[in-house]
Amino acid sequence: MAGIPIARRTRPSLDGASLPHDDARIRKPACRRVTRGARVLRFGCALTLTVAGGLAAAVPARAAADAADLFELSIEELGRVRVTSAARRSEPLQRVTSAMYVITAEDIRRSGLNRLPEILRLAPGVEVARTGTHSWSISIRGFNSDLSNKLLVLIDGRSVYSPLFAGVFWDAQDVLVQDIERIEVISGPGGTLWGANAVNGVINIITRPARETQGSLVDVAAGSETRRFAGLRHGWQAGADVAARAWVKYAESDASLEQTGEPGVDDARRGQAGFRVDWERSENDRLVFQGDAYAAELGDWLRPEFALGTLPGPDRPGTVDIGGFNLLTRWDRNLDTGGHVLLQAYLDHTARDAPGTFDERRHTLDVDFQHDVAPAGRHRVIWGAGVRVTSDELDNTTFASFIPDSRRDETLSLFVQDDITLLEDELVLTAGTKLEHNDYSGWEAQPNLRLGWALADDRFLWAAVSRAVRIPARLDSDLELVAPLVVPGMPVPVYFNARGSESFRSEELIATEAGYRAQLGPDLSIDVSLFRHDYDRLQTQEPGAISVVGDPPRYLLIPATLANGMRGEARGGTLVANWQVLEPWRLQLQYAYLDLDLELIPGSSGAGSLALSGNSPTHQATLHSFLELPQQFELFTSIRHVDELPGLGVPGYTAVDLSLGWNPLDDLRLSLTVRNLTDGEHLEFGGGNLIERSALLRAVWTF
Repeated sequence: MAGIPIARRTRPSLDGASLPHDDARIRKPACRRVTRGARVLRFGCALTLTVAGGLAAAVPARAAADAADLFELSIEELGRVRVTSAARRSEPLQRVTSAMYVITAEDIRRSGLNRLPEILRLAPGVEVARTGTHSWSISIRGFNSDLSNKLLVLIDGRSVYSPLFAGVFWDAQDVLVQDIERIEVISGPGGTLWGANAVNGVINIITRPARETQGSLVDVAAGSETRRFAGLRHGWQAGADVAARAWVKYAESDASLEQTGEPGVDDARRGQAGFRVDWERSENDRLVFQGDAYAAELGDWLRPEFALGTLPGPDRPGTVDIGGFNLLTRWDRNLDTGGHVLLQAYLDHTARDAPGTFDERRHTLDVDFQHDVAPAGRHRVIWGAGVRVTSDELDNTTFASFIPDSRRDETLSLFVQDDITLLEDELVLTAGTKLEHNDYSGWEAQPNLRLGWALADDRFLWAAVSRAVRIPARLDSDLELVAPLVVPGMPVPVYFNARGSESFRSEELIATEAGYRAQLGPDLSIDVSLFRHDYDRLQTQEPGAISVVGDPPRYLLIPATLANGMRGEARGGTLVANWQVLEPWRLQLQYAYLDLDLELIPGSSGAGSLALSGNSPTHQATLHSFLELPQQFELFTSIRHVDELPGLGVPGYTAVDLSLGWNPLDDLRLSLTVRNLTDGEHLEFGGGNLIERSALLRAVWTF
């Protein structure tokens, strides 16, 4: 069920060297720093502010728009909130045949959180493990790692999946949090509609239309971890049918704490600017044009430029430079016949330079079309097609090479899904499939079958079976990794060499799910979901024969090849219960259970890959409290327990987060947010840094 906001009755809510592989495959090293990302950002900021200033002078700014209707909904009404991610069309949350949760704008505002990964902690079953100031490991239903690759993430319909490793660079994803309308989180496969890599879940971050962000907003903050933060947004009406907004933000963050107790090196500086224009051409016709540009300097431990035959030196502190921009346009139209069409295209450019590791520049063009056909008898069909073209340029280093060092890939897709009404307003059968062709594994089919049964207006039962795949990425096919190992007592250096394989196939999931939603009274609701996932062809590192190089020996080489040598089974579920204890006080309980068992396929020797089953907690439980206090104060409290990660040797922990907000004026909000209130420091993931207690003082002014 949706995250539950507290109704605001008295005031409006605020917007708140030599390599151990063939010479023919060697590519040049590159350790230069990327500066073009910073230039892109400076240009983007200047352009955004110039346009905003010019149009603001020509068109008087209106007062800030009232908050979205989600702010005022009761528990009962939230079940009828309409969502789009599960079926790629609008439907009430209560009737969704998936394990789905909605993080509302009010949830975000009250929590005081200002980073996307932190905000995702508000949803049940999302495994959010922080590993440093700007680094995160995030997954749903297991397989968590810094290279998590079974989760599809969208921002306003734009996929932020990286074809380099089939996952998400979370340090590159950001928006102005006051612009978020809601975040729809699907636990479970969504491959039929969203395609490959929507294996264990889909996260869709949806921002507000420009007409709902009129006027100006200033957001400033300072604290023990986020040293400085400033955000500025201005929205204006550029005509009777055109609304626009432009925004810019900047943040500086302090370094986290190494596990040794020493100060870390992962401080961060990041800037971003963006815009959105909505043209309501008619009552049934809308055009959206939006984009943003960003650049960041991220402190990190960087790989040394080691030479084979010499002892490896320690990693050195340095800076990872990232930057990029994207432009998106979307046209949607309601047809006179009762159907709907949508055409979307976006261009995305990213750059990342981690000296001694790799330097990537990637360009992506994506075009997507869908048609929601008008209902015909008992049938309602939605179908669509899409094409994505992505190309990259990689400057290889001694540590990591991708062979070839540049590549262009195309993905073609076609999907169709039919909702068949078996009993009017009671029983609906959904059947569909997606056919997708990629340049690694060829054609893939991802069918699903779902059944939704409305037992009553306030009780809904659903079940589903589906297939999803995680297609290969550059890392699986083209990687050449060389890592020095420190082996005590060994007279010569030891290196680990992992290679990708062109024969790597897609990882496969067959999922069986069921769920039940019920409104047990005007003040109490529950949402329960259960699942069983059967995985096949999971990635393993298959070891080869250790070789001694040189005579006399110069070094030892331990090789491994990436292969599909593992299968597994996951069982679990989630529970969300919402209770309006008193008129000004609401509680939400979330619980998630996961049991993941992995085994090697006969003939596989990649036993080390089995440890992945211990990378995710068996139990996660969270209690959220939303409390309105006198004198325009409000208090958000979150108590979160995360079980141990036995595969990584990370103990379980309990964290208490608190945010106290005060609205002295209708257009001014002050807040103090404290994270890890009762815990000075704890570890959340193997190889990561310690997460300390932190405080953030914030002011948001709308005018």
